[in-house]
Amino acid sequence: MLALRQAQETIPRDGQASSLVKQLVDIEILYLLTFSPKSGYELKKQLLNWFKIDVSYGTLYPHLHSLEKTGFITGKWMQKFESAPLKKRTYSLTQAGIEVLRMSVESLTKITLTMQFMMTHVHMGTQVPPAIENKSALALAESFFEERDYKVKKSVVITGFSGVEYRVDLFACIPETNSSNVMLRILDKNALTIDDILKTHVMSFDLEAKHSIILTASELSEEISKLADFYHISIYTGHDLDSAARSMCTSRRI
Repeated sequence: MLALRQAQETIPRDGQASSLVKQLVDIEILYLLTFSPKSGYELKKQLLNWFKIDVSYGTLYPHLHSLEKTGFITGKWMQKFESAPLKKRTYSLTQAGIEVLRMSVESLTKITLTMQFMMTHVHMGTQVPPAIENKSALALAESFFEERDYKVKKSVVITGFSGVEYRVDLFACIPETNSSNVMLRILDKNALTIDDILKTHVMSFDLEAKHSIILTASELSEEISKLADFYHISIYTGHDLDSAARSMCTSRRI
């Protein structure tokens, strides 16, 4: 798998550096093929121009053979015209390659965003506990998860694996099942911003939450909705926070 975090967990410690470099080159090859099919020569040239990586053909073609063997790309012999003496092999991205590229980009984005927030000293734990008018929405969410055998913590401060503490409105999990972790934020504001989505994405990654939910009474722009969909963040809205919580309770499937 190209996702960096999974690779770090599975490859031997003394081989991590070279393996991660290989994965980055694989990701860059897949990315270049999203634009159009390319030959090895064209890929070598663009890797140098775009990413400043000067790979030899002896390094590049094993990457291409490996990606083709795993089904992420497909190769086809072509010639410029019928009587041309030489053929060239052109590589195209498959649907499996598109999916693994998306997963890899998401993993890299999470790491990059976390580093950017930390290096620019953006405080991730600034969200205050729910105000009094939010308590009924929080209670609805709590009941929803408890009825499904989740253990629920409300208005809790949780330390992520990075060591940063986050204030979360609700964190729900099924004991001994990390894949069930749910993080819920209540954002009582006029409009959600890109920053709200990116912070939620970083928090979810650092807290190892598999599901991220935002309850809000604000209207969503198309840009915010698309960004939330890309990061797999579920947003429930309503004319107030209670109706947003009821919308989650009636439509969410876990």
